[in-house]
Amino acid sequence: MKPTSLLAVAGVTMAIAATPVLAQELSVESCETVSSFDGVPSRVVTLNQQATEIMLALGLEDHLVGTAYLDDAIPARWQAAYDSVTVLSERYPAREVVLAKNPDLLFAGFNSAFGEKALGAQEAWNALGIGTYLVNVECRNLHPAAVKLTTAPLFIDLERIGALFEVEEKAAELAADIRLRLEAVAGANPGQGKRAFLYDSGSETAFSAGCCGAPGLLLDAVGLVNIAGDVEGRWADLAWEAVVAGNPEVIVLVDAEWSTADEKIAHLKDDPVLSTLEAVENERFVVIPFSATVLGVRFVEGVEALGADLAALN
Repeated sequence: MKPTSLLAVAGVTMAIAATPVLAQELSVESCETVSSFDGVPSRVVTLNQQATEIMLALGLEDHLVGTAYLDDAIPARWQAAYDSVTVLSERYPAREVVLAKNPDLLFAGFNSAFGEKALGAQEAWNALGIGTYLVNVECRNLHPAAVKLTTAPLFIDLERIGALFEVEEKAAELAADIRLRLEAVAGANPGQGKRAFLYDSGSETAFSAGCCGAPGLLLDAVGLVNIAGDVEGRWADLAWEAVVAGNPEVIVLVDAEWSTADEKIAHLKDDPVLSTLEAVENERFVVIPFSATVLGVRFVEGVEALGADLAALN
């Protein structure tokens, strides 16, 4: 159903207040932008895997008219549902491609989706009568780079998307399951204070987890000590000397289409200095898909997989 941006009607607040609200009117808030709809959105475009998987986990694939931007494989349990949705682009689609789908909601997993080099600001789409939702963790006004993330933003997304699509019960069940599973791994503490280096990408330097993002939270969740945990920000661009000085006991490799775990292992083993690290010599590697390191519905799978592999290494 077509949305109406509250920004576009801010000047007629008194008139709205005097008008009876339709029973089907729905709204959702996202990073200080509010979109209102005259019914459950039925023509949704998802712009990142994180957003797509929230929709699939809630059984909302029939509401999707397009999707874009995978970082790695869709889990088998959602593959058939995903295959029923039109893929608009390998990365962010052009504005014209999105507009041709006549969407009523754009749902993004990263704020880059609404950047100038991608689809443009949320407000511009709202002005066209197209609603937007950006996952809560990407609201930088709410989650500054110097403050450690918690899993709370994920549960906010599930609550809000569940309400918008009127699947509150399913969203609540999914949230409860994720909480229980996270608590189980935290209780086992499989990391046991071991020093860890998360290797996302890079060869000249190492792109790694900083103090305060979802990848850092992933390490914290299993009891690992991030060797870049004192670096402010969600991500840390480390000199290799800093990695050597950190002397990691475990190396967590992020696997993505644009930087595979195998490529990173080859770089570590081929480098004359990095290859002497104990973790490299003993192949104390743990591989986690990129989509399980972001704060989406598969974050818990990343925590569980990391915990299980650490237990095996121990």
